[in-house]
Amino acid sequence: MFGFGKILVLAVIIAVVWYGFKVVGRLQAKRQEELKNAGREGNSKDAGDMVKCPQCAAFVVAGGAAKCSKSECPY
Repeated sequence: MFGFGKILVLAVIIAVVWYGFKVVGRLQAKRQEELKNAGREGNSKDAGDMVKCPQCAAFVVAGGAAKCSKSECPY
């Protein structure tokens, strides 16, 4: 009924499927880690505290890195 050849072929098929799932899992974990790292880098560069200008009510970066278009702006 079950010859040695059939059992060997079945074992090879099971091994290929097993290692295929392992490879796919590793690739997926690596891809998620890269996405997580890319998200961290992008958010840290753009974050900054904003303050409201009392003259023109525009929001500018705290510390005066950027001014609004009004000449009387204190920032």
